Amino acid sequence: MSRRLLLLALVAGIVAAILVYVALSRESGGTGNSAGGTASTVPAVVAKQDIPARTKITTDMVGLRQMPADDRSELAYTDLSEVVGRVTRYPVATNEQVLSTKVVALEGVAETGESLSYIIPEGKRAISIGVSEVVSSGGLVLPGDYVDVIGVFDVEFTSATGQTQQQDKYFSRVILQNIEVLAVAQTLVDAPPEAGTATEADGAPATAESASEQRARNTDADPEPKADTVTVSVTSQEAQLLFLAEENGTLRLAVRPYGDAEVQDVPFVVETELIPPNLPPPAAR
Repeated sequence: MSRRLLLLALVAGIVAAILVYVALSRESGGTGNSAGGTASTVPAVVAKQDIPARTKITTDMVGLRQMPADDRSELAYTDLSEVVGRVTRYPVATNEQVLSTKVVALEGVAETGESLSYIIPEGKRAISIGVSEVVSSGGLVLPGDYVDVIGVFDVEFTSATGQTQQQDKYFSRVILQNIEVLAVAQTLVDAPPEAGTATEADGAPATAESASEQRARNTDADPEPKADTVTVSVTSQEAQLLFLAEENGTLRLAVRPYGDAEVQDVPFVVETELIPPNLPPPAAR
């Protein structure tokens, strides 16, 4: 009899435990549903329209949208101010989250090592010239400096009788003025590309009256005396002239003071101007 009672008590205990477990599970589930009845949302910046690659993002292109936390990418921006003013590296589709991997900041380009194409002013081209420490003003030319390019050239004269005479380094002239240095070796200028440029509306070199102010760089790079290339910002026409000058003469870079954007009419100089007038001949030995 006692054995039967013990068995019934054991069965009753098991049933009671099961009932308690089921009751607690239902209570826990009900509490979770009540807390999560309204799914928690988080903000994310999304595109309000299709944004092509290499496009500067404006306020009308993006918006802030609330979405479930699980749906927001870890790379998504959560504040419009973090996106507006940046440039798309790749296309962004309508309603797509704007990810940090798809945009690039205009500031700090030199530090982040971004592409040269993002810092070339509108309407300009980047062209590199070979330099040495002498050519680049003692190796002290920095990205963001403005320079004048001076060339020295040989001349071959032909007489009336058809005889030719070669005059080495016979004349020099200022090839280009107020030219921005975009890069020295692999170091890029840290400056916003939307700043003004020193060109006319038709793309021609600016005159003294029309030259715009120089754009300011955000940070200074360290000098690179061993750099063998300097990349400058020029128009397409200026690029042709610079390439031709490099192929036919010796170039030097003259650094301008910051803020001096004036373009002057500088006459060329010939070798004979170096000789003082009435220079006496050497004494006979």
